[in-house]
Amino acid sequence: MSGAPVVSSVRRGRTRVALRWALGGIFIGAGALKLVHPAAFHADLLAYGIGAPDVFFRFVAVVLPWVEIVSGGLLLADLWTETAGVLVTGLCFVFVLVLGQAVLRGLELKCGCFGELAVGWFERPKVALLRAFVLLGASLWLLLCLPPGDR
Repeated sequence: MSGAPVVSSVRRGRTRVALRWALGGIFIGAGALKLVHPAAFHADLLAYGIGAPDVFFRFVAVVLPWVEIVSGGLLLADLWTETAGVLVTGLCFVFVLVLGQAVLRGLELKCGCFGELAVGWFERPKVALLRAFVLLGASLWLLLCLPPGDR
């Protein structure tokens, strides 16, 4: 009998843990950095020119960092992993949509993903869009590869 399925299962388990930790850490960090400067994050949101009322962006600037911190913490703690995975995947999908429309419209803006800490090329819309796609792929893999008991 071959040990390949066992090795594959172990490797998948390690990958799942690594992705949970990476996504959890990224979301906690991003949320915390936005939380420190909500006015700056609000200004970053307005720069996308989406056309929603200002009160919507004020709400997002205050609530989104907490959602990121809580969902990241749940992933790190391995609690409610499916719920946290759905939240993170949904957020990544929205990030891809918002950044994608900014790139398509040729907007030159600071993405706001990591608050005031991130500067330069890291915050450019095309780089942020690539980063959002990578995070979306990782979150989808994590969500789809949950053990049966966590689904």
